[in-house]
Amino acid sequence: MVLKVFFPTCCASADSGLLVGRWVPGQSSAVILAVVHFPFIPIQVKELLAQVQKASQVPVAVLGTWCHRQQEPQESLGNFLEGLGTIFSHDPWLQLCRERGTRLWSCKATYPQMSNPLDMHPEEQVMLIFYDQRKLLLSWLHPPPVLPACQMGDTTASTGGLADIFDTVARSEVLFRNDQFDERPVRLSHWQSEGVEASILVELAKRASGPVCLLLASLLSLISAASACRLWKLWPLSFIRSKLSTCEQLHHRLKHLSFIFSTEKAQNPMQLMRKANMLVSVLLDVALGLLLLSWLHSNNRIGQLANALVPVADLFIGTLLFTILVFLLPTTALYYLVFTLLRLLVITVQGLIHLLVDLINSLPLYSLGLRLCRPYRLAAGVKFRVLEKEAGRPLRLLMQINPLSYNHVMHIYRLPRCGCHPKHSWGTLCRKLVFGELIYPWRQREDKQD
Repeated sequence: MVLKVFFPTCCASADSGLLVGRWVPGQSSAVILAVVHFPFIPIQVKELLAQVQKASQVPVAVLGTWCHRQQEPQESLGNFLEGLGTIFSHDPWLQLCRERGTRLWSCKATYPQMSNPLDMHPEEQVMLIFYDQRKLLLSWLHPPPVLPACQMGDTTASTGGLADIFDTVARSEVLFRNDQFDERPVRLSHWQSEGVEASILVELAKRASGPVCLLLASLLSLISAASACRLWKLWPLSFIRSKLSTCEQLHHRLKHLSFIFSTEKAQNPMQLMRKANMLVSVLLDVALGLLLLSWLHSNNRIGQLANALVPVADLFIGTLLFTILVFLLPTTALYYLVFTLLRLLVITVQGLIHLLVDLINSLPLYSLGLRLCRPYRLAAGVKFRVLEKEAGRPLRLLMQINPLSYNHVMHIYRLPRCGCHPKHSWGTLCRKLVFGELIYPWRQREDKQD
């Protein structure tokens, strides 16, 4: 049975110390999360791991020792590292070492608590797998329904094993808050070993997000209560409200804003991604509206449109006066034809705008941008690349994240459509044109009538 050790690349240059991580017995895997540096007091290390285990519900333990460089007193250091196995007892006990000045690694797995250890050579049982801890922490695994075929030089891991590895790193975030530069009795090395990444603007935004969301949620609740007033259900306000597409769009956007600025914390990454996609769609909708208004306002384009429509109206009036003097039927027919064509033109433009708005509302813009800029955040799986394969030494692999394809991003994170669609069929539309009935083809799905 092969023992798999997942080692973070950020700890490859860490000083000698203890390997802290989680042991997954069902998969014979050890996930290394951090390295504890010398000097330390064993009881303080155990207290820290107990706190992390209580906060994250992850069985974190000391899995072995880590030796980065062979120092001058090799015998004393080796005896000291081996003696730690009696203080932090764990089966198997890992002894990971990187030789000084070379790229050679050695990894041994011993079973001090077993009476009959394995007869195989210890180094032949171990597979050392390097992973990027920061990317694995920020990513979200999307297991495909069918595992893809293995490419040449790559090996696809099982879905269950990957889920455990991703879940272990994600839930151990409380451990990564302890930095080696902090004045604490236990110093650790992990993905933030070079210093805690922080931004003043980000921290201020995090602290201000709670009160801002609470204020906006209160205002939106007042607007929702005002829109649900019985006054709007009286005729003719209810009739006007049902015919204006602006009211329908405002009602749809009110639902989006209420969901975005809800004070309840997102229960899972899917809900968080949905909130982000809705927020980006709202911002894009507002930006396009402001851009259109600025374009119409610049260079007096509204006046140009009015000047273009006035001569058309004068031509139509002259034609109408001429036809009145000839026959009454051509006059009525021309009147109906012109205004019907104008009505159909307005409906067509309105329909195109509805389709564009519906497209903006349904596209997962935030997820697509995340896939484009940070593809590791949306993981579909992993692949392994061989780093070292020598006899007598552990097989060393590099685990890389396979990003989710754009088709899967659209399929998983696509928002529900607004539901604007033609209310009537082509036959009904022609019948209304013949009999001169009003045409309101663009409605919400819940208002669809036969």
